[in-house]
Amino acid sequence: MKNIINLPHVVCKYTCMVNGIGDVYRFKTGQTFSDEFLMAVSGMASFVYIKNKKAEPPFMVFWGQSIKNQYRNLEQVLGLKIKITEGKSFNLAMKLLREGINSRNPVIIGPLDMFYLEYHEFFNKKHAFPHFVLVVGYDDNDRKIFLYDCDSADLRKLSYENLKIAWEKDEPGYIKKNAVITFSLSDIPLSFDESVKAGLILKASQMLNPPIKSLGVPGVRKLAVEFPDWEKFLGSNDYKMALENMARYANSPPTLSRAFNDFTGKREDFSKLLKELGTITHEKRLLSLSESFSTSGKLIREISLIILDKLDGKSDRRKFIPQLLMKVADIEEEAYGEIKGIYNE
Repeated sequence: MKNIINLPHVVCKYTCMVNGIGDVYRFKTGQTFSDEFLMAVSGMASFVYIKNKKAEPPFMVFWGQSIKNQYRNLEQVLGLKIKITEGKSFNLAMKLLREGINSRNPVIIGPLDMFYLEYHEFFNKKHAFPHFVLVVGYDDNDRKIFLYDCDSADLRKLSYENLKIAWEKDEPGYIKKNAVITFSLSDIPLSFDESVKAGLILKASQMLNPPIKSLGVPGVRKLAVEFPDWEKFLGSNDYKMALENMARYANSPPTLSRAFNDFTGKREDFSKLLKELGTITHEKRLLSLSESFSTSGKLIREISLIILDKLDGKSDRRKFIPQLLMKVADIEEEAYGEIKGIYNE
């Protein structure tokens, strides 16, 4: 059996977990939200500090929220209903995929290792993980799915064989293998201005007043205090993995490769988004606040490069990381406070 849904697609690199939602949302509502906006309000350019003795590594830093929290945030801001089914068998995941397509609802799948995506430039060359795509069709006779990737304008094909390999690994602390994300839209979506206000207020509240002190701005301060003792509490391999994790998830895509050279924890993208929103909504204060996040992004890049230099055996400037983290916390605490002030919260 073969079934394909025709859908307009927008290319927006490094927005894979929301790119498909953006395509469907724009098509069904006529709203013009950028994928950068969806990424920002979902929880990117955030902060999470996890300590779990049973995890590898036991200390983990993410410069954005977990994918489940990101989708919950999008439910609030856009009025979506999102369901994640993960960790099941490949055959069950394919069954859910087909059910979505047959009911005319594209589905997002992941986490994928781009090394096994035969249409991608990384195929058999570079492991980049995790990645997500929007599936809009399947062909059981040819044994291929049809998908849109945030990196490409073209409708792509992926064989069932390569999909199974690309899809078979968990991303610890993030999402399990063979995840299928289904979603539906509200009958009455919020207006553009209402969604911008709701999204920025939610983001500011989560960064300033998180439910636990290892998240948001308090989490950055907690890490700044505890980072000097990491090496004492962790074995050498766990410590190396913790450093790698901290730098990797500051980059887009999440990789230690300097070739991509972002390492801003999505702050640079958030800065550009605030400029765009400031222009569209005529709110000049957002334009000035964009500079704050550009600055914090540069500090996060500096932290990441210090880590990479240490890992590469080039130099050891780790002693500067705590004070750089405190600067990030100070800048973002003030900036998010101003965002709440703009919307009288």
